[in-house]
Amino acid sequence: MNLLQLSHSNPAFPVHAADQRRPRVVAVIVTRDRPALLQQCLDAVLDQAYRPDAVIVIDNASQDATCELLENYVDVRHVRLEQNIGGAGGFRAGIQHALDDGADWLWLMDDDGQPSGPHCLEALLATATAHGAELVGPLVVDVDEPCRLAFPVRIAGRTMFEVDALVRHGPVPGFAHLFNGALIDAGLFHRIGLPDPRFFIRGDEVEFLFRARRAGARIILDTAAHFLHPGSQADIHPILLGRFYAVMPQDAAKQFYQFRNRGYIFRQYKMWGWLAADVVRYGYYLLISRRADVSGLARWAAATGCGLRGGFMRD
Repeated sequence: MNLLQLSHSNPAFPVHAADQRRPRVVAVIVTRDRPALLQQCLDAVLDQAYRPDAVIVIDNASQDATCELLENYVDVRHVRLEQNIGGAGGFRAGIQHALDDGADWLWLMDDDGQPSGPHCLEALLATATAHGAELVGPLVVDVDEPCRLAFPVRIAGRTMFEVDALVRHGPVPGFAHLFNGALIDAGLFHRIGLPDPRFFIRGDEVEFLFRARRAGARIILDTAAHFLHPGSQADIHPILLGRFYAVMPQDAAKQFYQFRNRGYIFRQYKMWGWLAADVVRYGYYLLISRRADVSGLARWAAATGCGLRGGFMRD
């Protein structure tokens, strides 16, 4: 069965609580060449008080000891892809497998993240029920500095970096960091489709979030449920006395994919104000903070322009 064959009546826990049955939760983990991190992730997922009914590992053509590691997890389904199709393609494949498996809810993550403590999934399900949400994301916490967020969250014009600030704020509607431990109703994929594999890496999760918003999905950031992930502090550079931030991956390939895909999202969702802000943001960072990095600005402009033209997205 593929996505288009998925029944509209596929039950989801908040909507069909009267069924008095446990919803089927399928965890999907995308991995490539990181068996040590994958092992930590798997152990944390399998240690949940509300244990997923199934765990699917999408292996993006790993060339290391990943296969040998997964032989030790007899209850984990290992799907090895013949080629690396990136995070976007990996999640798309994993989601389809989970839907074919009859999932009511899908719990999605990369191999470098893991739930913090055994009650993460339980908390996400409870929040989904309480808010009637179709997509619930945990607070993504820096694994090396648990007092800091792995990725900042901007609320009401303020960028927050500290975990306590978000915990005090409480649940945040309309936002989540995907796909880091996000719990998503299977029915939402039927309504809006799967992640777009053409993004490869960077931006596929942002585009999916905007697509869900446009479809009117109920989205909640659950600040009481925490998910550990490597922090992004090294990629975040304050500008204009800390009022704004420029995100610049250290890896050149990631820079290209981030800016290309970001440009496409601006075009797709008519986010011209965001584009104008990026012109100021990266112009200031590269020309002033980086002291006239003209070649860096040219690479940013070329990648963003490629996304704005959208040619790479054509079938």
